[in-house]
Amino acid sequence: MHSSEAWTTSHDLALIYIALAYGTDHDLSEDEMSTLTDALRDWTVMPNDARIQEIVMEATTAFLEGDARAEVRRSIDKLGNELSFEERRHALRDAIRIAEADGVLLEREQGLIQIVADAWSLKQMSEELIQDTSAVVQRQGENWGLIHELAFLYIIVAHSADDDLSTKEIELILDRLQDWQSTLDEDELREVFRRALQVYAEGPGNSLVEGSVGALKEALPLVQRLTVLDDLRAVAQAEGPLTDTDRELLLNLARAWDINVRLNGQS
Repeated sequence: MHSSEAWTTSHDLALIYIALAYGTDHDLSEDEMSTLTDALRDWTVMPNDARIQEIVMEATTAFLEGDARAEVRRSIDKLGNELSFEERRHALRDAIRIAEADGVLLEREQGLIQIVADAWSLKQMSEELIQDTSAVVQRQGENWGLIHELAFLYIIVAHSADDDLSTKEIELILDRLQDWQSTLDEDELREVFRRALQVYAEGPGNSLVEGSVGALKEALPLVQRLTVLDDLRAVAQAEGPLTDTDRELLLNLARAWDINVRLNGQS
């Protein structure tokens, strides 16, 4: 828990904004950071760049080193009690701007916005803002789980080297997905694949890909991340030996998941 002595309303807002910009996809783009710092100017006494950066750093430390979920919930509730109705509306608009700054409004971001809106009695406003967003709204209203995250990454690996998805690659992906969720029948597996492919076809940005990578790292223990990496290697080799593109992608995933591997002499 952060020290309350120097913790201000700006810190609580910064913590929520960081949870939106970084906590949902483990990536903080320049556009998100710029929008975040601009939003804090209206809430900060002596809003110079140095002071705002200090607030962002202190809030980031609280988010990364503490119980992030509890810290964010505490800030949401505290602001709900301290801010006026119009101030809460202002803060929610800022939250939406930050979430959509990278051009994509992730389902995780929408979920956090809805939590904030419910706590601040602004549910209708949040729904209207999400409906009117200029960002690409991804996975809204879908039962998107880890099996979809897996399918999404399998598709990326299969398609990355030759810009094609062969029948052999699709069947291998379905087979590997079956190992992860054996209760699904063939039609259900194909529906998972179809939905993941639809998201991929819409042109996923880095935030979506990194969001999936981060979600799997957070949800799966090391031994299961190794299994996923083995699945991905099998998918990449379905149509022949690993290409340089395949190898680079797999190594990047391994590093992101804290896995030390060697691929044809590389580690």
